Amino acid sequence: MFVSSPSPGPTAMCSSLPVLLAIITLATPLAGQAPPGHVYWTGFYQALPGKAAAYNKALTDIADPVLDELVRRKLMVSHVQLAQYSGAGENTNLVILEFPNWAALDSYEAKLDEASQAVLHKPWSEAAAGFSELRRLLRIELYTPAGRRP
Repeated sequence: MFVSSPSPGPTAMCSSLPVLLAIITLATPLAGQAPPGHVYWTGFYQALPGKAAAYNKALTDIADPVLDELVRRKLMVSHVQLAQYSGAGENTNLVILEFPNWAALDSYEAKLDEASQAVLHKPWSEAAAGFSELRRLLRIELYTPAGRRP
């Protein structure tokens, strides 16, 4: 429920906007907000020294269009790729892919290749071949909405 209150001045609004955006972006969905059955694939990556900008560009130019195609085809619900802004964590990039169910996750790799062919006109293995020179995978974790087991 939202309660109307007087509008803060421009300075207060500007200083609280980044905090609000960070909270919205990183907030974990509540169990009641996520549709039943959704599965979240989370990949933690470390950009190689001096390669962060190139890796972020590759994500934007190569991965985003392919993942957008999977969303368009309703084989994936959403995706977000986050680059570390501050801190000294072990990972510099976090990729979160949201699937409607376990079956969609299971068919992800085959569908990824089809989507890559459709938008980049080459197989995913060829399109993403340079990623190994830009980053290393630290780990992959799978999540479901809290209170729901696979």
